[in-house]
Amino acid sequence: MKKYDTYNLIDINAKKGFPRTYRFNRFIRWFVILLSLFAIAYSVRYILTAIDSETSTFHKIVPFVIIFLASNSLFRNLFSLNSIIFKKEGLLFRYLASRSIFINWDDIRKLALHSGKSRAIKLSYTHNGQDKELVFTMTFPHMLEIINSLAEMCPDIDYDDFMKNVTLTEEERKEARVKEEKQE
Repeated sequence: MKKYDTYNLIDINAKKGFPRTYRFNRFIRWFVILLSLFAIAYSVRYILTAIDSETSTFHKIVPFVIIFLASNSLFRNLFSLNSIIFKKEGLLFRYLASRSIFINWDDIRKLALHSGKSRAIKLSYTHNGQDKELVFTMTFPHMLEIINSLAEMCPDIDYDDFMKNVTLTEEERKEARVKEEKQE
């Protein structure tokens, strides 16, 4: 972690306060949703008005491919994580078309790299005595800041090897605070 500017990652919660929200760009998210809906509607209109028995096979298949791709994009944007809200009590994960998930700071157990189709972060926690996991993409905005803020709020959390290298240790935080005081 020494390669990065640690000043911005130290005492994030004290510097930025609570509640604090991290989210995907609203304009891009809603633009993609609206574009997907438009592509689906246009393809359905094309199927109903322009396709007849004399239409080539290519022109019959293309609207269905467009509907499939637009639907995939639409559902990804509606059901993927939209925002992460840091509160004094815990973390709130919000989705556009799905139920939000609130996790108390004391319930968070482990933070690890999830290697599936795409790289993601797996947050293990307990809820009502049951062990649960939440997986969210590493492409979420300000992910390094989110991980280190989470590490500040949950000092006893377990990390895998990757997360140990990404988060600042308490020694690195102390060194950066000393450097900051010397500069003032």
